[in-house]
Order: sequence, then C-alpha cells, then structure tokens
Amino acid sequence: MSARTGLGALEVAVLAAVAEVGGRPGAGHRWTTHVLDVLESEQDFGARYAYPLLQDLAAPWRRHLPLLDPSGNWGTKHGDPAADARYTEVRLSEVGALALAAERGEAGPVPLGLVEGSLYRDGPVPPFAPDRVLEALMTGGADAGPPVLPTGGTVEGDIEALLAGRRARLRLGCTVVVEPGRLVLTEIPLGVTIDLLVEHLANRIAVQRAPRHTSSLAGCDGVDGIPGGATAPVLDVRDESLFGIRVVCVLRAGADPDDASRWVRSVWPVTVEVDCRLPAPMRRRLAAWDGGDGSGLAALGALL
Repeated sequence: MSARTGLGALEVAVLAAVAEVGGRPGAGHRWTTHVLDVLESEQDFGARYAYPLLQDLAAPWRRHLPLLDPSGNWGTKHGDPAADARYTEVRLSEVGALALAAERGEAGPVPLGLVEGSLYRDGPVPPFAPDRVLEALMTGGADAGPPVLPTGGTVEGDIEALLAGRRARLRLGCTVVVEPGRLVLTEIPLGVTIDLLVEHLANRIAVQRAPRHTSSLAGCDGVDGIPGGATAPVLDVRDESLFGIRVVCVLRAGADPDDASRWVRSVWPVTVEVDCRLPAPMRRRLAAWDGGDGSGLAALGALL
C-alpha cells in the first residue's frame, strides 16, 4: 500500500488512467472503455477485472470518499448491476484528483487508507469517519473514534480490542426506526444490498407464517435455526426506498416493537458479522502517519 495515500498499486493506476484520458474534475466525463484500454495497455489489467474495481472506487455506498465521479448506470444499492462499460463514463472526483496529486508529490500525503480501511474490498480493516481521522492527525490526537460505515448503520463488538490491534468480531447492523405499527430500516451494513435484505426478511416471514406440516419448506427447521412453526412478529416487508433507504417491516397486531426489533435484527443480513483487525493499534497508526508539509491534510479538510 502506498505510504502517501494508503491506496493499492492498481487503485493508483486507475486514477492515473482516468487522468490520462482527460477525466479530471471540471472536465467532461470520459468513456469508461477508454480508461479500461489504458489499463490494459499500460498495466496488463484486463477489463473484466478492472471494471469492478472502478465501480468500487465510484460507489458512495462502498467508500466514505469515492475517488471517481461516474456517469450513467454504475449499479445501485439495490444490487442492480452496472451497465456495460461501453455505456458508462467517468472522471476523477475532487478527492480522487487530490489522491493522484499526493501520489505524484504535487500535494502532501492524504490519509485515505486510515479512513477507508479495506473492508469495502472484503479485507479485515474497517473504515473510520473521515472528519475524526483528519482531526486526530491535524491535532496530534490518538483517537479517531470507533469504526463508521459509509452506509451508516450500527457497529458493535469488542471495539476496544480492535483499536488495540487485536482481532475482533464486529456486528454490522441496520438502523431500525420505530414508527406506529411498523419498523423502518434506514441504513444497511457495508456490502449488503437492499434487494438481498428484503429477500431474506420475506423468506423468514414466510417460513414462520406457515405451520410446519403445511409449509412448502416442510422437512426443514426454518431459516437461520428458527422453527418453521414459530410466529413472526412481522407480518410483511416492503421496499419503499426512493432517494434513501426505507425498508418497511409491518408489525403483526399487538406485537411489541422491542421484541420485533430483536427479531428483525436476528435475520441475516439485517445483522452481519465480520472478523476485523487493524494492522497496528489505532493510536500507533495515527502517530506513525507522516503528513509531510500538511498540504494534503488541508486540501482534504477543504473537501469534507
């Protein structure tokens, strides 16, 4: 990983390729296929592998600070796939341009690795809030707070062990809001799509709605170890997401909202568990990070 940004070599190569075809902030978007052609010719990095990487770097539900500014259909939080690269365009985001400048020595180092971690690409390092990381580095502080997901939601587990550099199992969960007669999920764990969430909730409701001897799933023990004959406190689930996330769980008449909330949170992927570990204690990571002349930190602060 680069000491100047915390990005991997291929991520830096993507930024350089986008810049090479003229895709800088303020300029027009450039065809994604042109970027992929540069990556293949200069890095021997084929489109089938490179395009998903571009999608990760562009998605605000994968990173706190997307490095690419996409145009066209680049996929959705519902889990819809991106369109073929022939039909999409891209340019550097302001943060992406700053990261590339830092890599080239045109600006001071930028702590993207401390912010984003590697969980967004299925690694073990969770992300942290950009403003907390920046504040700690600019003031010489030793605390950047607990992990914070770009998707929002809850992060629970042995946070103290994680920050001390030990392996910890974290539970990433949806934000559950109580409304009259319903629970509303407004934020989801990193890596979980809305469609997957609704599908698993609907499956659990269906299993627990039907008597075991008449269930179409007769012969199994239900979902996630819940008996098929148990009664769910949730009657129905529907996706009302438009601009944000709004997954509505309609409560059964008389259901206790707290009991229903516990039931909803017991369903994967309303709650997911991940094993996480920092490469060093967070205090040491912050102290060891070299911000150079501080120009990268100042520039990043202006973008937050």
